[in-house]
Amino acid sequence: MTELLSGPVLVLLDALPEATLIVAPDGRIRYLNRAATELLGHERSDLEGEPVSRIIVAQSGQRLDVVAWFARWAQEPHSPQLRFLTLTGRAHSGAQLRLSVRVAKLERPEQLYLVTMRDVTAEQREHQDVKHAFLVISRILAITDDAIVNVDKDQKVTFFNRKAEELFGYRADEMLGQPLDRLLPQRYRAGHPRHVESFRDGKAPSRLMGERGEIIGLSRTGDEIPLEASITKVFIDGEPTFSVQLRDIRARKAAEHARLESEQRFRTVFDHAMEAIALLDPSGTVLELNDATRALLGDGHDCVGRKFWALPWWPRLADVNEREARQLAMHATIERCVAGEQIRTRAELVDASGAAHVIDFSLRPVRTGNEVVAIVAEGRDITALVPTP
Repeated sequence: MTELLSGPVLVLLDALPEATLIVAPDGRIRYLNRAATELLGHERSDLEGEPVSRIIVAQSGQRLDVVAWFARWAQEPHSPQLRFLTLTGRAHSGAQLRLSVRVAKLERPEQLYLVTMRDVTAEQREHQDVKHAFLVISRILAITDDAIVNVDKDQKVTFFNRKAEELFGYRADEMLGQPLDRLLPQRYRAGHPRHVESFRDGKAPSRLMGERGEIIGLSRTGDEIPLEASITKVFIDGEPTFSVQLRDIRARKAAEHARLESEQRFRTVFDHAMEAIALLDPSGTVLELNDATRALLGDGHDCVGRKFWALPWWPRLADVNEREARQLAMHATIERCVAGEQIRTRAELVDASGAAHVIDFSLRPVRTGNEVVAIVAEGRDITALVPTP
């Protein structure tokens, strides 16, 4: 090698931090610098005179003619196909390396190739890990039950998942690069950017949207969609990215409306029933009393939350022991009802006017599956049917 390059040039090459080879047109290594020996784990004498294919091996699924490839690259050093090429190398230990390789032609009395190599194994592994993680996250976001819309600092859409497509009726490619307010009714568009900017400048990394009212979206067909929404922000290289998670709550609102209507119908029937009705939990605690029951007991509101057998039945019994015995008997009756029996019993009370009443009660268990979840106590005033003592 000394006959080809001067001593100062060799010293300079040996001092380079990047692994460098000089390769002859026949593909044999004529020189490698210190960085190359450290990278490959070979002594210089191991490789000088050896074919370069010992360290740059055939690529997966390809045949590599190193000499032809060097010649082509030397002729076209700026070819787009070659500019960012990464090849597989082999170290002395047998470990495979991923090498970013560059080639230049040296015009000497004998044509030579100057080859520089940089180990990018760790970089490529990290890149693959990041790519894999990105693909996993992208697939999860693509199939999640929530619509997800990401926007940049200018509030332009950068991500639009499949659920968002279904929700709003736009394809992702139609929305990418479009302003977020395209998905909002006209009346909300003027003020929405200020809300996003306020969130950007705040300290909270995420928050629920619509804290002061319902979030409304606008579909492609012009339909307004009630939404539950949250927003998250991240900063990448100092620039904010916002991720908005949206959930269609039309079905929930319809179910809630139906539930309220059902409860209203129940309350209307319950409160306007001619007979006294009480709703108890399985422990015998009063949950609800209708108007007819309140009228019998006087101030029925004070009775909610008390045990059914502790209500003011049998007010004319002066004997405390007998009253307690009747309470215990009613307690036992309710326990039988919780066990699944439908039972009839009687109670005596004095209404707000001081009139005595005999009440015939029917106790019926209410089941969900095999479990008793409530008891309906329905009373009928049979005072007129009971002979006067």
